[in-house]
Amino acid sequence: MTPLLDIYLSRAYWREIVTAFPKAALASCKLLGAPGLYLALCVYVLRRLPWPLHPHPLIRLTNWKEAANYLDNFILRELRLDAVENLLAQSAGEVIEVGVNVGITSRWWLALNPAVSVIGIDMMQEALDYTTQRISELGHQARWQAVTGAVGDAEGRMTITFDDPLEGTNSVNQVGGRQQREVEVNTLDAYLTRVTLKNPVLMKLDIEGHASAALRGASGVLARLRWVVVETHDPAELAQSATLLTDAGFDLRHFHGRTMWWAKREVLA
Repeated sequence: MTPLLDIYLSRAYWREIVTAFPKAALASCKLLGAPGLYLALCVYVLRRLPWPLHPHPLIRLTNWKEAANYLDNFILRELRLDAVENLLAQSAGEVIEVGVNVGITSRWWLALNPAVSVIGIDMMQEALDYTTQRISELGHQARWQAVTGAVGDAEGRMTITFDDPLEGTNSVNQVGGRQQREVEVNTLDAYLTRVTLKNPVLMKLDIEGHASAALRGASGVLARLRWVVVETHDPAELAQSATLLTDAGFDLRHFHGRTMWWAKREVLA
């Protein structure tokens, strides 16, 4: 059987059709009209994107991974908070994206304000190359900086295993992948010395359970940031990240699904 046929015959597929598709289709139609219904049908029913979709001048969806990412994070608001979007719409500065994957989130931040730039950090060179190409096709490469490496709390090197370099769940702890490569490991503070960083506004962490390690190596940038958003993957990551961010002067502002939004206390005052 083909991979798509395997999906169509699975219980998980039909469970999503019944439980998740109606809500997603309604939300997507409300925001985008008929193209929104097409988007939801492609993500949940077809599991492919036969024709590209261009919901925003800076966001062009060309495949299922991009479409699913956009629908989940922005139509269904997993990665949307009005206070942050309003701030970015009015502020010149940088968003630090740790865990880039196919770069839909990076493109979203760029779309909010031409004075915003994005620094993308990912251990998969292919993810950064893919995102760089997509941003360049839209003419905004000057607002994008890419750094390759795995993020941790100390400097070193390690061997990672993976199957698809553009799979969003790639992790430094993954085992059993068909491919291997050695990657640099370093702290966020160290990586950020390699780019232009003038006014960091927001940092997003989505690195499959390793946000707390990243935060332990980010004291310098945390002192300058106004917002941090963390996608959590297990209770330990959630608890450790919460402790580190609280100690760094942040308070929890919003929790949606697996995503925690933290604001510097003076922002909330």
